[in-house]
Amino acid sequence: MTWGSFTFQALFSIPAEHQKLVVDSIVWAFKHTERNISETGLDILFELLNNVAQAPAIAQGFYQQFLLPLIQDVLGVMTDRLHKSGFKMHATLLQQMFHLVQLNQVTVPLSGDGQTLSNPEFLRDHMGSLLVQSFPNLTRNQVGTFVEGLFNVNLDILAFKVHLRDFLVNLKEFSVEDNTGLFTEETEETARLRSEQLNMQRSSVPGMLKPSEIADDDL
Repeated sequence: MTWGSFTFQALFSIPAEHQKLVVDSIVWAFKHTERNISETGLDILFELLNNVAQAPAIAQGFYQQFLLPLIQDVLGVMTDRLHKSGFKMHATLLQQMFHLVQLNQVTVPLSGDGQTLSNPEFLRDHMGSLLVQSFPNLTRNQVGTFVEGLFNVNLDILAFKVHLRDFLVNLKEFSVEDNTGLFTEETEETARLRSEQLNMQRSSVPGMLKPSEIADDDL
């Protein structure tokens, strides 16, 4: 699902309170326990953030109003074991938002006009306090290491996912769970490669493939 430029521009031509309703609807969607609805919400948020980043005239206002609560909401669903299927997009969105802050692409104060810290410093402190309160079984060192990794722009998306998984398996909510859902992407990729390898082996033997399995380019 993608948002056209007209749809995106229309969102920011409506009153601010109506913009919040739209964003709240996206949050409601990706928090939903129905997988299709949740995945649709995550996809829409990804498109929205990409469009915002390409629109300097509205980006800073959007970040000041919505970025901090969106980070908290995405992190919240990622740490909910009922949303394991969305892990790939959770990681993508969190990396995108934390790196925006770390790379100083958010120039307005995230916490309002009274903020004295830089945005990266403020967000580090805020996330550290939030996680310590939310997950009392974790030590401050564990939380600190996790938070620093969120801001590490040297981590590619694969390393970032590993960092997030390492954090999740330390949570009580995940420690006794079957966490295969966190590896759905890798499992599907392994299955795809195995299928391709098997088809290559079968295609090397005349008559092994059915006509319906032969691509048009091979005819």
